[in-house]
Amino acid sequence: MSGVRQPALTALAVFALAAGLGLVVAMAAIRVEGVRVAAAEAEARMAAALWEEEGGSGRAVAALLGARATILGTDAAGGRVGAYAYEAGALDPAAWIAVVPGRTGGPQIAFPTVATAIALAGVALISGWAAARRHGPTRRRYPVGIALLSVGCIALTAVAAERWANRELRSLSTATATQGARAVDLAMTMGADPARAARVANLPWAEDPSLGSPSEQWTMPAEVAAAIAASPRRSVATLAGAAPDVPYVVEVGGAPYHAARAADIHLAFLGYERTASPALPLAAAGLAAALLVALVLHLVQLASRPRTLRRTLAAWGLLAPAAALILAFTLGPLLFSLWISLHEWRLIDPAPLFLGLDNYAALLTDREWWSAIGNTALFTLHVPAAMVFALALALLTRGSRRTMRWARLALFLPGITSVAAIAVVWKWLLSDRYGVLNRGLERAGLESVPWLTSPDTALLSLMLIGIWMVVGYQMVVFQAGLAAIPRDWYDAARVDGAGPWQRFRHVTLPGLRHTLFFVLVTSVIGSFQVFGLVYVMTEGGPLGATDVAVYHIYREAWEFLQFGNAAAMSWMLFAIVFAATWLHFHFLETRRAHA
Repeated sequence: MSGVRQPALTALAVFALAAGLGLVVAMAAIRVEGVRVAAAEAEARMAAALWEEEGGSGRAVAALLGARATILGTDAAGGRVGAYAYEAGALDPAAWIAVVPGRTGGPQIAFPTVATAIALAGVALISGWAAARRHGPTRRRYPVGIALLSVGCIALTAVAAERWANRELRSLSTATATQGARAVDLAMTMGADPARAARVANLPWAEDPSLGSPSEQWTMPAEVAAAIAASPRRSVATLAGAAPDVPYVVEVGGAPYHAARAADIHLAFLGYERTASPALPLAAAGLAAALLVALVLHLVQLASRPRTLRRTLAAWGLLAPAAALILAFTLGPLLFSLWISLHEWRLIDPAPLFLGLDNYAALLTDREWWSAIGNTALFTLHVPAAMVFALALALLTRGSRRTMRWARLALFLPGITSVAAIAVVWKWLLSDRYGVLNRGLERAGLESVPWLTSPDTALLSLMLIGIWMVVGYQMVVFQAGLAAIPRDWYDAARVDGAGPWQRFRHVTLPGLRHTLFFVLVTSVIGSFQVFGLVYVMTEGGPLGATDVAVYHIYREAWEFLQFGNAAAMSWMLFAIVFAATWLHFHFLETRRAHA
């Protein structure tokens, strides 16, 4: 390791910056290229629909796409961009229409030239610093100026790449709307009625005479149709008889919809700059690049201290496997869920729709979600009751006799038993028709209780089962805390004449302060994550009385396939639990300060 010198580390810093900037530029280029392919696939579907409408002739396909389209056999699809075309009434495809993705703005802007120029300038500046440092005196201070310059260069490159990508995506959206209008116009030329011609474009559509009164045939959202009806561009197009290749943009709720018109058919779809926004990927790439450069510059300042450098590299090497696992299986999924929460995403969607904070804003007025949060908060009220029972049992069973050991084991068993097994057994015990508890009540001359089928008792029943499940674990924790209290404190209290209650109040409880806090915080967090009992026993019923937060999130994701909403709910639940935990810590610190 002694062979590692400052020139090598400065060269590594230059390489790290170049790699990070390359990642940012490549991320923008990859996103735009992916949308180009998606736009070409949309054009291929339009061409396939025209081919089918025309009865297998390629004239309409050539009129729409020119030399960019090639009609091939179905066995020639391979990895080409295109779409299958079918003959009327046939189940098997008859042809594959391959389409070459088009360039929207000419070769001169097919790559983020401004971002690349900024990146090259930044690499040149850092290379000059590395060359000067190679021949200059060794410095032990962290190169703050170079770090700030590198971060600024990364930020400027990301901004320039994002602006270029958005410009390209807007151009691709305009081109798709234009091609859709041309496809509709060609279909009408071949004699198709307006509704059938509109379906050729595979884009949301509406008819001009009834923009204010949605038709059942429409696929365009009513609010988009209303925006088109109010748009001055639509009025000009109506008066001037605009050609089908004159697109325009309407804003609906801050989202850009690219629209075009062919005869009386209006087409409009949410632009690629919104559905495939590069902002988040570029921000993630820029952050990763900045962290990489900062870490390498940290090594540069250690070049004059070989021993510290060796220790640092050895520590990083030992931490790398665990850090990689945490990144892959903890931090990575967390960031992915955060990314999902900013999109509208269903498994059936070809691409997620970027919504920003719209999912979070919608949750603020979602009554069902806040009802689930309220049910979760009510369920959490079982925690103090469970702690009281657990502390009492810990005091009663802290002897070393065999009977006490068996009692502790019996009480602890529910805490290590499968939640699903516990839920199945209790569901059978509390059943209205064949439950053992209700049969016992009836034999005693009492009325049966709808434990799980009444909104008044269902959540309370789950709370009682929750107490039974956690009281054993809490008892063991409390016994560990009791064992840590010095016996001298109790002896001193007895000498002072303190009775059992005074010893419990002034010795036991203060001695268990930290244990009580630990049990309270962990139990509250666990109660906010309750899922198994609800899923097996009540499925959120009856009438939503046991619809708790995690079960609500599960249904939103896996029953309604609203993964964006579910991810936003997860992060909001995390914020609520984090706030509750912070308040607990703040309360403890306040008590310490007053003490």
